Amino acid sequence: MMKGKQLVAKVLGITALALGGVFAISTATQTSAKAATSYTTAINKGASYIKTKTPKDQLDAWDAFAVKRSPKGMSSAAKKVFTKELALQFKHLGGHYAAVDYERTLMGAVSIGANPTKYRGVNLVSGIIKTAPKSNAGINAKIWGAIALSTKNYGSTANKTVKTLISQIVKAQNSQGGWALNGSASDVDITGMALIALSEHTSYTGVKTAIKKAESALTSKAYKKSTGDFVLSTAFTKKANADSNAMAIAGLSAAGVNPGTKAVNRLIKFQKSTGQFRWLLNSNTGALHMATQQSTYALEQYRAYKLHKGSIFKF
Repeated sequence: MMKGKQLVAKVLGITALALGGVFAISTATQTSAKAATSYTTAINKGASYIKTKTPKDQLDAWDAFAVKRSPKGMSSAAKKVFTKELALQFKHLGGHYAAVDYERTLMGAVSIGANPTKYRGVNLVSGIIKTAPKSNAGINAKIWGAIALSTKNYGSTANKTVKTLISQIVKAQNSQGGWALNGSASDVDITGMALIALSEHTSYTGVKTAIKKAESALTSKAYKKSTGDFVLSTAFTKKANADSNAMAIAGLSAAGVNPGTKAVNRLIKFQKSTGQFRWLLNSNTGALHMATQQSTYALEQYRAYKLHKGSIFKF
């Protein structure tokens, strides 16, 4: 029979273990909650900066998309502003539309709740169908054509075009598993964008394999463990920057791959106290407007991944 002191010691030991387990669970929960608060706060700050600090005449479709997909969404007041500014920008194109013009405008249209098949007298869907699959459209146009035509179900012809575009994207993947902006060398941004397009069509021929190769290209070849950045020496931009980090995070998250807390926290470090994102860390040079747009919706795609909501490009 166990003596009194031994029994007390054992009971206290069991209690300590139990409390330790509870403490560990509690700490893990708090850490997870803190991380979620961090990127959610960053998204809201980015969206707020876009709405309140960006000059109205500079607001574009990607601003509208970033705001629409943020946790707070788009208010009726913001919708009125975006509706006016996007219409003016479309008018300034003067009726001359490349594939990327149709695609960008469609993304803006769905973000403000407009009908892409009847936007300012133009059928944006038909425009993408006619221009994006052409050989001279470029990989960027094919990627965003597939994404734009997948925002909603636009009918059988659009769906067939998406299948064609996805096939073209898969064929354009290089031996390193990435995609090039120009030439054959992998680019982080384009590879992330291609992943976004492929992520919604995993049943199509070759897509699952292409996603695995792209995941490896980003996580094994581009990812820098020491900093959390995604950089390739062959890329268009060889310096660590918010745009590349954002597109890598968005692409991996859309494909159901966790980019990692370190990568997400690294992107958040590019954000100023105002909510705007720098392009280069600790520098105000470069395209800060684009950095703010892409970083904001990339973090939202990561948030959607954590919440098991799938692609934020699906409306």
